[in-house]
Amino acid sequence: MPWLAIPFSDLETKKALNKKFDVEGIPCLIILQPDDTDILHDGVELIHRYGVEAYPFTKERLDELLKQEKEKHERQTLSNMLTNHDRDFVLAHSPSKEVLVSSLIGKTIGLYFSAQWCLPSHKFTPKLISIYQKIKQKLTHQQEDFEIIYVSSDHNDSEFDASFNAMPWLALPFQDSTAKSLTKYFDIRGIPSLIILGPDGKTVTKNGRSLINLYEEEAYPFTESRVELLEKQMDEDAKNLPSMELHSGHRHQLTLVSQGNGGGPFICCDCDEQGSGWAYQCIDCGYEVHTKCVRPVVQPSSG
Repeated sequence: MPWLAIPFSDLETKKALNKKFDVEGIPCLIILQPDDTDILHDGVELIHRYGVEAYPFTKERLDELLKQEKEKHERQTLSNMLTNHDRDFVLAHSPSKEVLVSSLIGKTIGLYFSAQWCLPSHKFTPKLISIYQKIKQKLTHQQEDFEIIYVSSDHNDSEFDASFNAMPWLALPFQDSTAKSLTKYFDIRGIPSLIILGPDGKTVTKNGRSLINLYEEEAYPFTESRVELLEKQMDEDAKNLPSMELHSGHRHQLTLVSQGNGGGPFICCDCDEQGSGWAYQCIDCGYEVHTKCVRPVVQPSSG
């Protein structure tokens, strides 16, 4: 590190600083202004999001950056996100191997951030392929259309080829500069991640992966009104679920919870995929599973 440090042996100072700034985890970057007027606790977030542009970390500078970000999202179109001065197409499997971005305008688009080396992607990608095909089949005779574009974080050409060849959709070329800018633009923290863009090119949701896990093909077109409808249906379905369950993958009894009574976003301990809303949760240790993943314990027959 090119900066200063508290001596390793000075445990008292480190303890006092942790307490003073309420540090709960690392890495953590506290920003102090020269006049001690403002203290920012989210320095790591700001560096990740804005890089050097965040300096000098004042309220005025951060307000300016938020304004710029808002204006950029308001000007967002499919063309200005997916093309650059060297390329106006994305890759396809056939017949021409290239599809003009302009031909995708007016469609609902999923930007799929993934990589061959990412283990969670190995589980989610097959599920997404199945849902994608079901949505396409459903829309065959309708005007609306849906497409997915792979945004790769692969290490090399062979990894990219292995990933893309297994996918039925489109892709940005490997190591295209647009991939990096999209990752920053949408603040992608982990993969796999699915961003949904509406027919107007604006962002519909950044939670496409979670919506696919929760509602499968019924999530399409992923709009706020569609999600509200599905949430209401989920609430109705939950009324018919048992309030307690014994799950074959866990030793404690599980309690049915919702976002409003102890639930919330989670990673299912059975299928390892994201979830939110209703779930079965272990009050003792926090173990959670999707309601559809609960496998009741089969009691041995007396005979």
